[in-house]
Amino acid sequence: MKTAALATALPWDDIERVVILSPHLDDAALSCGGLLNFLTGRKASCLVISIYCGNPPVVQNRDGTHRTPQRKGYVNPKLRRREDVAAMHAADADFVHLGFPDGIYRRSPLTNQFIYRHAHEKWVAPRVDDLAHVEELYLILQRLCLNLGRILLVSPMGIGQHVDHTIVARVALRLAELGPSLLFYEDFPYVVNREIGSGAEDDPLRALQRLGRESSSRMFLPVDVPAKAALISHYHTQVLPLFGNEEGILNALHARQHAGAPCEFFWKVRGLCTHRKEEE
Repeated sequence: MKTAALATALPWDDIERVVILSPHLDDAALSCGGLLNFLTGRKASCLVISIYCGNPPVVQNRDGTHRTPQRKGYVNPKLRRREDVAAMHAADADFVHLGFPDGIYRRSPLTNQFIYRHAHEKWVAPRVDDLAHVEELYLILQRLCLNLGRILLVSPMGIGQHVDHTIVARVALRLAELGPSLLFYEDFPYVVNREIGSGAEDDPLRALQRLGRESSSRMFLPVDVPAKAALISHYHTQVLPLFGNEEGILNALHARQHAGAPCEFFWKVRGLCTHRKEEE
């Protein structure tokens, strides 16, 4: 597939604002740290919308008291928000934290039970009980992203099959039907290490296929590895589970290259995939 340079492939002077959709409080830095650096250099307007930033919903005990559930392996969202504030200030990016809880904490509006009851269940397609949340997210992002001039919307594509990333990608496609240009970014580090995600083999083309889209073009953006590693390092709670250590960050960043240089990759899409057309 032919790969173009992102820096020259888009009409940057005509874009009023770049909006990066970040499912969690690190995804923009992990997947688009190079893009954030590029936009800062151009003095371009950029807004990072981090979506699943809220505290776990409070539940009522049988005796009428309330408690905030904590699930094993999940860091207090307040601490993660602090990490993201530091990172976004370092990136000189505008940002907003939405109050939706992480998928592992979302509850069915019908039964009040966890929709994704076990940690491994977050690597699945969105479930029916999550549809009300999807619609609410769509309406909120409409207000935040649209009717503000020419917008470039930058979304995860769902590599690794995390349910929250998949939901954001699907909502981004719906938003793109209303006018903004859309770029998908490769979900990092899932794109270089499938064991961090669902464990199943995955890549950009598979992710687009799940969304019912096919690629129209791929673009690369060279990455200043030390600068992006420094940005990622603001997320202290995530370095160990995702990379092991600082050296692991550097190794992962060097794993995606174009013409021998570490890069981030972005994808434009067109309509339904051929196999979907045939099925319909």
